[in-house]
Amino acid sequence: MPKEIGTLERVPVRELWADEARDFTPWLAKQEELLGEALGLDLTPEGTEVQVGRYKLDLLFRESNGHLVVVENMFGASDHDHLGKLITYMAGLEARYAVLVAEEIRPEHHSALNHLNTISGDEFGFFAIGLEAWRIGGSLPAPRLRLDVHPDNWRRSAKRSQTIGPAQERYLRFWGELLELLRGTYPGWTNQNPYRDNWIGLRSAASVAIYILSFGGPKAAPRVRVEVYIDTRDSATTKQVFDHLHNQKGEIEEAVGEGLEWDRLDDRRASRISLYFPGNMEIGEEERWPEVREWLVQTLGKVRDVFNPHLEDCKTMLESGGFG
Repeated sequence: MPKEIGTLERVPVRELWADEARDFTPWLAKQEELLGEALGLDLTPEGTEVQVGRYKLDLLFRESNGHLVVVENMFGASDHDHLGKLITYMAGLEARYAVLVAEEIRPEHHSALNHLNTISGDEFGFFAIGLEAWRIGGSLPAPRLRLDVHPDNWRRSAKRSQTIGPAQERYLRFWGELLELLRGTYPGWTNQNPYRDNWIGLRSAASVAIYILSFGGPKAAPRVRVEVYIDTRDSATTKQVFDHLHNQKGEIEEAVGEGLEWDRLDDRRASRISLYFPGNMEIGEEERWPEVREWLVQTLGKVRDVFNPHLEDCKTMLESGGFG
C-alpha cells in the first residue's frame, strides 16, 4: 500500500500576520537567515523604520562584505509607490541591494527590476520576493519567501569576463571554490556569493564582528589570513569590544591552539584579530590553491567555534549598557 501523502494548501498571509506594519515587518526583521537564504546573501539586521529623508524604510540589513541591503515589504500586489520608495531608499543610503517583498509581483514591476539588473553594474542587485503561506493537512501554516527577480548571474558572468583583469578573475574562481568547500564542511553557515575582490566576509554569531578571509600584505611578502573583523559602526564601542576580548587573550589563544595577532588599529574605526597562513602566498599561485583553501576552511571553523560565544557576550553587554 502506498504511504499517505499530504496536500499543500495555500493560506492567506493575514492568518499569520494580521497587520503588515505591526506584525509582518517586525517578524521579517528577525528572519535574516530565511531572507538571506532566499537572496543568496549573509545578512545582519541594521534597523527597522529607518529614516531616509522624510520617509521611513521598512527594513535595513547589512550583508557580510559590509554592503547595505534595503527592504520594502507590503501585503497584496506590488505597486508603483513601494517600488519608487525602494529605489529612493537605495539611493539615499547608497545601498548595494534593493529588495521588494509582496504577495504578488506585478508583471510591470517584475520587468522594471529585471531591467535595472540588466543595466546596473555587477556590484548592484535588485530583487523581488513573493510572500506565501502554506500548510499540509491540519499543520501550522508556514511562510515561504519565493525569489521572483534576481540579478542574472549568467549574463553578469559573461560581461565580467570581458571587463575584469586576470587577478579579479582568479579571485572569483578561488572564492567560488572555497565557498563550495565551506558549505560542504559547515552546512547552513553561509549564503554568500563569490566576489572578485581580494577578500570575502562571512557572518559571525553577533553583529559586532564578521569573519574575513583575505589575501594581502606588501608585494614582497603577500600573506593569506583569517581575521575577526570587529566593527560596531562606532569607534568607541568597537575598541571596547576589542579590549574586552584582549583581556581574555590567554584563554582565547589556548582554545584556538595558537597565538593570534591583535591589532587595535587606533587610527581606524575597526579592529581585528588575525591568524596567518604559514609563509607567503599570492593569488597567482594556483597550484597551491587546494592547500590554502583547506587551511582557510579549517582555521575559519576553529576561529568561529572559539569566538562566537565571546562575540555574543559582547553584543549582550553592549545592549545592556556597556562593559563598565
